[in-house]
Amino acid sequence: MYSAPDLESALRGRIAPDESFTVLEVVGGPGCDGAGWGLVEGEGYVCLEDSTPSTAAPIHLPRLVAFVHPDPTEFDEYLETMRYNRTPEEGISAMVPFIYAKRWRGWKAPNYASAEAFANGDAPLSRLGGLRKYHFIRTEETPRGTVLTRANGRVVPVDEVHVYPLSKFRGWDLTREPMPSEMLPAWAVGYDGTPVYTAPDSGSEVGRTLPYHTSLVISLEPVDEQGHWWEMKDGLGPDQPGYVNDTSGIRHWVPSPPPPGIAEDEMWIDVVLDQQVLAIRRGEATEYVTLVSTGAPGWSTPRGLYRMYDKTIYGDMQSRDDAEKPYYVEKVPWIMHFWPRYALHGVFWHWGFGHRASHGCINMSVRDARHLFDRITPTTHDGWMTAYASPDEVGTTLRVRRDTEIVRDRRR
Repeated sequence: MYSAPDLESALRGRIAPDESFTVLEVVGGPGCDGAGWGLVEGEGYVCLEDSTPSTAAPIHLPRLVAFVHPDPTEFDEYLETMRYNRTPEEGISAMVPFIYAKRWRGWKAPNYASAEAFANGDAPLSRLGGLRKYHFIRTEETPRGTVLTRANGRVVPVDEVHVYPLSKFRGWDLTREPMPSEMLPAWAVGYDGTPVYTAPDSGSEVGRTLPYHTSLVISLEPVDEQGHWWEMKDGLGPDQPGYVNDTSGIRHWVPSPPPPGIAEDEMWIDVVLDQQVLAIRRGEATEYVTLVSTGAPGWSTPRGLYRMYDKTIYGDMQSRDDAEKPYYVEKVPWIMHFWPRYALHGVFWHWGFGHRASHGCINMSVRDARHLFDRITPTTHDGWMTAYASPDEVGTTLRVRRDTEIVRDRRR
């Protein structure tokens, strides 16, 4: 899609292959004399030569696949038995556009030509490579069991490939559940649980332990001079406060005024690296807060003020050619770029939100990534795969900061 009915104009976005889109008007223009240019939603223009009329109604992409990935709480048992519960009581979840899996440890990942070839007992063509995170478009049932199907028709038995455990974590919607006055939202981030102490001292008695990613409410200000101990009102029972520490046990929101130029009703994104927290804000208000994972040691996430300049429903990500630890990840969901090679995006390969874990990008749970993707600009309309910012629709502002520092303005 172009910003004008002219092949020389700027790109506005991309329509996904084999997906319907709405044409509002057909106009003439250079480079597309035959079928004409189609004006589409979002003030984009598509040369209609490479399209065909469709009776299918356009939908907001991506389509989600109904499949049960393992839950992170099943991880240890899954490693031991190489099996997980694919029929949970809550039913099948449709959280991501694809099924994600890899060859790993005891999972040999034999790759068959087709579901029919597997059912017939044919020999596998090969094994999946060991360095790649793979995507599959659907499952197929055969007399020999369930297989995962690639876009090229090749299949891998579901019991012979490691399916990625998928976190169901999502953030705190403060528009639906407002925060009590003089309090802050927070989460437990101890993998083995976060202790709640009877006093702001790690030598004091532990009154209870909060499971990983439990949401909680803490005092607006720390209770110690160093600024790391926080009180949970009624944390150990009625009128019994509990105390948690943010150096390891919890992560919390850090309020800060908006940067210059943010309008009162403007939606923008605020990321606090110290606490691994992201907020969706409107003017000075905070509407949504959640945990993220930014750059691991040696892979810092750049600080500053940015504008989102493109977003796409999914895409492959890979390391540089000279990387010491190469990687290739297929169909990463909900990618939102703010700087070359840096993006906010959903992750299916870890659930360490609240801990630094990325190569510099801002990792989000798939639920949070989808929530953010659908709210920021540039906008993807029905049938769109990718949208690019333009003078008519600038990208949403993103601030990446430490604590309450003032950061460099890198908005384009």
